[in-house]
Amino acid sequence: MTTQLIPVGTQLVPLPEGVSATDWGLERVRWQNPRIRALLLANQLLEGILDSNYAILHCSPRRLEEILRRVREVSEVLRLDFAPLLQHPSLIPTLETAIDRARLAFGLIDRTILKEFERLADQPTSEDLSKLRKLLCVSIGKVHAYIQDAFCEIIAADPRSVHAADYFLSRRFPRDIEEAEWLHASVSQLETYLHEIGAQTLSQLTNFKNQLAQNAGIPDEKAWEATDEVLEELRGRLTTLLKETLALRGIRFDEMEALDRYSSEIPAKCQTLLELHSSSLEIAGRLFQDAQSGLRPVHECVNQLFSSHEVLARRIGTLVGHLIASILDLQAFVPLWMKSIERRRALLLIRGIEQIAD
Repeated sequence: MTTQLIPVGTQLVPLPEGVSATDWGLERVRWQNPRIRALLLANQLLEGILDSNYAILHCSPRRLEEILRRVREVSEVLRLDFAPLLQHPSLIPTLETAIDRARLAFGLIDRTILKEFERLADQPTSEDLSKLRKLLCVSIGKVHAYIQDAFCEIIAADPRSVHAADYFLSRRFPRDIEEAEWLHASVSQLETYLHEIGAQTLSQLTNFKNQLAQNAGIPDEKAWEATDEVLEELRGRLTTLLKETLALRGIRFDEMEALDRYSSEIPAKCQTLLELHSSSLEIAGRLFQDAQSGLRPVHECVNQLFSSHEVLARRIGTLVGHLIASILDLQAFVPLWMKSIERRRALLLIRGIEQIAD
């Protein structure tokens, strides 16, 4: 059986063995091109509401109404236009595999997200707004990921895609690639920073915690000076990196929740430790003044100093342990997040998509 060729631009592209140009032409016009158009339309509708999850959680009521209206439109396109087209098999084996995967994934999206949109009130009460915002963050991220994944796989399996991927693509997808690259670069920077400061920071905090346990009191100024530097570094540079990354588009909701937690709890713990240190100095200064002025006996001031510093040392030690745990969790989370970003990024770059023209 001879292999038939189809024209794509100025190229002649071979079809799989056993597939005629006539059969592919009918499939292309009836099913494949409409699939592509439906996905592009759904993506264009999402384009105007692909704010960061953080922005969705804090946007105005008017903006929230616009987002809700758009996600319902996207839901209609996917359910009424795109899903029926997935019921028609393809003569191209790789394309049939991509369609099967898109059909299975759509079933999950439809059951868990799209049906939920139908139940949302047009004008939610104030009590429902918080729940609605979170639902939209999760839903928009998952629907957008589904559209991208389905689009890239269906396009990659299309016989025309090797030579004319840009024929199918809208302006949105090159921008998605740019956003994916920016997110990848930012998280890579965060991962490098954590690796650079990780061992030294954890060693300093662990040694400091051990000193607190051994001395049952506040360590000397030299030990505090080294720890202060670490705390200021975590509260400053690390927190800035976390906040900057948090504001990027392309972060999915579960990732945003984890990053938001670290960006809040790490600087908060650092600030509390610094305030406890300041309190210990203030207590020591007041007791010294009382002893020097004769307001209270020296032995009483000394005993109270040791007692208060013992209590503060236990509190500081516990808090340092919690801070160490947060840093270790963050160090474990970021590499896993990077792998997830790289998988998404790879899908966007299938079959020369990185060469798409504006």
